[in-house]
Amino acid sequence: MNMSQYMSVFIDESREHLQLLNDALLVLEKNTENMEIIEEIFRSAHTLKGMSATMGFTRTAELTHKMEDILDQIRNHKIKVNSDMLDLLFECLDTLNLLIDEVIENEGEEVTETEALEKKLENLAKGGKIEKEDNMVKTVPNSNNNSEEFDIEFNEFEKQILEEATAKGIISYSIKVILEKDCLLKAARTYMIFKNLEDIGEVIKTNPSVQDLEEEKFESTFLLVFITDKSSEEVKEAIVSISEVEDAIVTVMNGVKNTSNPEAREIKEDAIQKKEDKHKTQASKKSDDNQGQHTSKPKKTSTVRVDTEKLDSLMNLVAELVINKTRLAQIGLEYNLQDLSDTLSHVDRVTADLQAVVTKVRMVPIESVFSRFPRMVRDLSRELSKNIELVVEGKETELDRTVIDEIGDPLIHLIRNSIDHGIESPEGRINAGKIETGTILLKAEHEGNNVMIVIADDGKGIDAKIIGNKAIEKGLHTEEEIAAMSEAEILKLIFHSGFSTAQAITDVSGRGVGMDVVKTKIEALNGEIAIESTVGSGTITKIKLPLTLAIIEALLVKLKNEIYAIPLANIVETIDVMKKDIKVVQNELVTVLRGEVVPIVNFAKLLEVPEYNEIQENNTVVIVKMGGKKIGLIVDFLIGQQEIVIKSLGKLFTGIKGITGATVLGNGEVALIIDVLTLL
Repeated sequence: MNMSQYMSVFIDESREHLQLLNDALLVLEKNTENMEIIEEIFRSAHTLKGMSATMGFTRTAELTHKMEDILDQIRNHKIKVNSDMLDLLFECLDTLNLLIDEVIENEGEEVTETEALEKKLENLAKGGKIEKEDNMVKTVPNSNNNSEEFDIEFNEFEKQILEEATAKGIISYSIKVILEKDCLLKAARTYMIFKNLEDIGEVIKTNPSVQDLEEEKFESTFLLVFITDKSSEEVKEAIVSISEVEDAIVTVMNGVKNTSNPEAREIKEDAIQKKEDKHKTQASKKSDDNQGQHTSKPKKTSTVRVDTEKLDSLMNLVAELVINKTRLAQIGLEYNLQDLSDTLSHVDRVTADLQAVVTKVRMVPIESVFSRFPRMVRDLSRELSKNIELVVEGKETELDRTVIDEIGDPLIHLIRNSIDHGIESPEGRINAGKIETGTILLKAEHEGNNVMIVIADDGKGIDAKIIGNKAIEKGLHTEEEIAAMSEAEILKLIFHSGFSTAQAITDVSGRGVGMDVVKTKIEALNGEIAIESTVGSGTITKIKLPLTLAIIEALLVKLKNEIYAIPLANIVETIDVMKKDIKVVQNELVTVLRGEVVPIVNFAKLLEVPEYNEIQENNTVVIVKMGGKKIGLIVDFLIGQQEIVIKSLGKLFTGIKGITGATVLGNGEVALIIDVLTLL
């Protein structure tokens, strides 16, 4: 059987499971008794094993099988989780990532060896200590002669739900469901049973597990615990009304009042929330304040995997539509075609909606980037013998895929710097009057049409004096120039190529590469970066990025016969400035705008436009922002604001400062798009 057609699905799903394993192991490291996480890790390893075996990737399948053996012993309380075991599981995870990389590159597993790891896992499984005390408590139904043997174990959380249900008069039932022996679609029947039951109450536990029920790993019977205010007859009817169900034996459990209560439906909200989180289901919550009724229903969603190239093609087609829409609008104005103008107003609205939908489809949660950092922080902090906690906020914030693809490397540099340069050793933190564990905050949030990413640490901060002295030592500035700079200006010097204040080069940082790369990368994305720091308290780095790079709002300006587009995100305002209000200070043109001195640049001269105009008696000036400063650009004429589609200039013109791309105007002409940050 040719499995190549399933390769892309296998790779995508494998990556998802490996990321889930990574996140879950990090959680387990903080709480080694978290049985829910252990179950989650086991399920991911089990699924990955099955997928790999199906595709014929035996090394991946065998390694995940050995991992599964260890995890099975952990969840059955035969061995306990310890740091050595976690290190080994992380090592297995890294090897699995290498194996999947091989599959992507070579469509096979030929290089990465797994035998040594498999032997370690086998030895660990044989030498694991048996847990003496079992934290799981078995519960059986009340002593009813007709009741079936009911073998289900409950953890502390599940016991809490049952106790709260009892306190509120909610009935706890043990149910044995018997399907017909010739039932063909057992998984479908169990789904329908769960659906009917969750309309009238809550399923607390099953045996076998929900995972096994979904995979039909049972014969014709299964057990479940169910809480509701309904009678046993109503519960049984909800089950046996489904075809191919032979019978349902419903029994009231021990210690539960067999009475109905008008307020019995009120189930403690936080307990239900925990249960929903446990199963990771998306639920829609509706509450009736008058009756105190709380119900929870799964939200049904359907998703389709789409190749990013198809999304790019779709965006390009929408871009062409935007260009031609502008052209048609121009024709309508030129020839005064009223019918065309009326139709275009509708087309304009439809195009705007279509563009918004396509842009939204291209949006990806920044979680896909943020998810790689907890593991990195964990490994580097252990390597440097530091205690560091990474706090992640706003991971649901969405950015265009093109921005997401590029922002990862700059964030890696910044976080590594915080770990190496920022956060002190435990001893150093105690001596400074801080707690041993340092904190790094990674946060994303929307700010208008931009996304703000913040990387903050509570380390030793950056000393502007050290930066200044290093700049003097490297010959970047004189002592007089440094003395005249503000602290914020001095801090910006760390973005200079080759600039580093590290006392020694390490594997983490200190070679003077990184911060200049960060700045270049972010500016290439039409973004901004700023650093704030307080000695002894920590450092905050703020990155401001546009939501999308595909279609933007821009101001079209004319210089002689040439048209240029300036992104609106860079523009503060447009003004008229008289020649008499433009002064020369230190060989530079400036004007005073509401008490603020603003440098003035002849834009046409800067861009070397042939036969450009000199300064006129009355000049049109576009005020743009560059970091915290404003600069005025003298232009010949303002054409107006327009939605433009960014087109790449190709490999030949890659890296040209001041130009971020080009756009096709409504009349078919090409206009260059100005990158204000790199141009000035």
